[in-house]
Amino acid sequence: MLSSAILSSMYCFSSAARHLSFTKAAEELHLTQSAVSHRIKKLEEQLGFKLFLRFNRRLQLTEQGQGLLAVLENSLGDLDSAIRDLRQQEFTSTVSIAVPHSFARCWLAERLGDLHSKYPKLTLQVRAQSRSTDFQHEKVDVAVYYDLPERHNLHEQELFDEFLVPVCTAEYADQHDLWQNPDGLSGCLLLHDETAWQGTGFYTEWVYWARDAGLAHLDVERGFVFNRADLAYRAAMSGQGVAIGRWHMVAPQLAAGNLVVPFDAFVRAAQRYLMVCHPDRTEVPAIKAMFEWLSEHAQESIQQREQQRNRLKFNQ
Repeated sequence: MLSSAILSSMYCFSSAARHLSFTKAAEELHLTQSAVSHRIKKLEEQLGFKLFLRFNRRLQLTEQGQGLLAVLENSLGDLDSAIRDLRQQEFTSTVSIAVPHSFARCWLAERLGDLHSKYPKLTLQVRAQSRSTDFQHEKVDVAVYYDLPERHNLHEQELFDEFLVPVCTAEYADQHDLWQNPDGLSGCLLLHDETAWQGTGFYTEWVYWARDAGLAHLDVERGFVFNRADLAYRAAMSGQGVAIGRWHMVAPQLAAGNLVVPFDAFVRAAQRYLMVCHPDRTEVPAIKAMFEWLSEHAQESIQQREQQRNRLKFNQ
């Protein structure tokens, strides 16, 4: 078995052989030129053959030196590959993430290609569900909640806050005189999400929005009720009525022209999108990677949505 001293000298030889210069090897290894020369000389003594032919201003590999360099390059390449595999070994198994239905369909799904490009060995299992996750008994590694912070005794990190605003098609806004006219909602079919967050009733989200928008006089406890926000958005996109849009969830449809915001009445939601995991698993590399990846895309989403909101026009 090679000693640690010989292994260290081998790395020094590899650098000198690639550069054919003790001086450049010294710069790369943060050593003095004399230290590199000494290590190479000692390595030659230990191996029993010359590695370099030394001329006044240049080096040349001996036949034995060329052979040793070829072996080292293959070995060091295999070593680098092995280290990368060891660093990503946590990513070779399935990682399960539980998210709200609307978050899965309206935000997460369109970003998964980037996750695969960064972690090609990661197998992701996405569970769309409206309830909280029991990390002790369910095989879930990471969850995203749309809820109030610090309610779950879990490790959590905020992704982004949310704004609520009515959305519909441009044609529906025309037909019901909604442009810059919130009172026009009184003659509209309202579309509700009954599970906007845990503990909500059929009309809670619309009631919350109307109160904070200064429109509490409007009767919003009526209309059609869905158990998923994305179904309410789908009905709105087909021209059936007006839904309460969560800004980050509906912004892609607004950008595509499938929905419009007929008047400026954004209300900040009390809830936040939160990443959570079991407190004992925060240092698991795959979970840390998921948190970092989600956080990176959340920041991009915040910037994009702010720019998009600044470009909104509330009349034709």
